[in-house]
Amino acid sequence: MKTIRVLLHPIEKTESVRIDFETELNETDVYESLKLVDYKIYQFIQNDYLYKMKMNELDSENIKYHKFKREKTTWFGLFKKSVTDILIHPKSGFYYPYDFGHYFYLFTKHKININDFENWLNLHFSNPFADFDKCWGIGVSKGFKLLNKDDYFLITNHDLQSDIGITASEIVADKLLEKLDAIENHKKLVFERK
Repeated sequence: MKTIRVLLHPIEKTESVRIDFETELNETDVYESLKLVDYKIYQFIQNDYLYKMKMNELDSENIKYHKFKREKTTWFGLFKKSVTDILIHPKSGFYYPYDFGHYFYLFTKHKININDFENWLNLHFSNPFADFDKCWGIGVSKGFKLLNKDDYFLITNHDLQSDIGITASEIVADKLLEKLDAIENHKKLVFERK
């Protein structure tokens, strides 16, 4: 049995909900169980975490993805380098292998326009490592706009894949909360975000 900790951050509210529960499911099965009807999952993997399965391995498995180039500051901010992140298109049962890092899962009913996604990502997550870390733990700032109003996203804790933060509209968050509240012997805590 492992402990899963979910932080649910409804965008319109100033409070979040934490649900802890024990399960024998692996983490990606938990993510799959949090997928609402008619939703697909896109996976955004930052360059720093692309060592578990190289792009040529993704190609050999027929995993469709799109590459994004961005400039990244090196240690101490002295230099910049160009890196490649990827957005993996939905494929039933496939999750990029996890080791460490913030993995970003976008749940949507819509086909993603790559340019719109990249612009949205750059607007809200210009520094993915720091922004994902903040978003996982404390949610988003007031005025945050989802790519599509009925989308939601899940970000893993950098060190523990079993600690996840989910950001959604209040309507979608309520549907997810129904699923989480149905889990036996869960612990629930509501807290104010700052």
